[in-house]
Amino acid sequence: MDQGLLNKVCDGAQNSAADSLLSFQGLKPSSALELQSYDIDHFGESERYAGASSMPLSAGSTAIMRARLSLPTLTLSLVKTFPRIIRGYQLMNAAAVVVPMDDVTATRINGQTIGSSVLILKGASDCLVYEPAGRLMAVVYFNPPAREPWSRLDDGFHLLCPASDVLLSLRCLISTTLETAANDPDFLNEPTSRTVVEQSLFAAMDAAIRTNVNRGAVPSTTDSYQRIVAEMERLIRHDLRIWHKTTELAERVGVSVRTLQSATQAICGMSPHRYSRVLRLWSVRKQLRVGPGRRSVKGCAIAHGFWHLSEFAASYRAAFGELPSETLHRSMREAI
Repeated sequence: MDQGLLNKVCDGAQNSAADSLLSFQGLKPSSALELQSYDIDHFGESERYAGASSMPLSAGSTAIMRARLSLPTLTLSLVKTFPRIIRGYQLMNAAAVVVPMDDVTATRINGQTIGSSVLILKGASDCLVYEPAGRLMAVVYFNPPAREPWSRLDDGFHLLCPASDVLLSLRCLISTTLETAANDPDFLNEPTSRTVVEQSLFAAMDAAIRTNVNRGAVPSTTDSYQRIVAEMERLIRHDLRIWHKTTELAERVGVSVRTLQSATQAICGMSPHRYSRVLRLWSVRKQLRVGPGRRSVKGCAIAHGFWHLSEFAASYRAAFGELPSETLHRSMREAI
């Protein structure tokens, strides 16, 4: 490895990491860096590689952004997200390392608080991620090498608490690498440089795994709560025209009302009733955008159990910042 090239990537990283990444300052499209913005309707296109799908909790006014750098055997992305629930992931034989690049710590995965941990997703992972606030995070996507420490990671998700200096070094390396791709693309278009940067990222991720501090055993209630929520959602989706009372859902799932409420709050961050409403509103929006050609607001609303159209319109507008008729008319125009 050429130490001079490595120094070029890492020089000054700790001074530039925080402020520039928090608002995507210093990043711009280049021959090495792809930079895109999305709205909530089209963000899913960027998640397909991971077999995941996001359901927004609120539309908000923050732009959703993604910067992406392709290296020989991995892809490095910086993503600015939105409040959402994410389901997935199906990474086949791949892995994704998610590194927090801000101080947002409210996210949970399958009921476990992520906090400031590094998240590793490997292979097929049945996960529900509750993200109540938009985050800034880096995602490194690759086929894991058949060597330590990657070979001892099972499929699923892993939360790492690396040593603070190791986490800082990883974040700084990511920051500087992306800034270099934006402002000095010729450097990262050179094969030797690309290899050096990739090796540096692997070394930093290896160190994060090796210095991981054990978080302790996962509470036994987590798996139970996940199963309860999955069964509750299956019942809701079976016929979206029907609004089940919480007591009825609990009875059909086979648990007490209190247990159902505790499970939904732990996994989804909200009550069963609110989760049912969020799920239905997002399903309505998708149908308004890409449903049959003769669809109507009234028809889509009733198909999802919203019988009082004025209340539905108010809820829809509160969730997405526009009336359902506006969503439908725009999708019709885009289809022409």
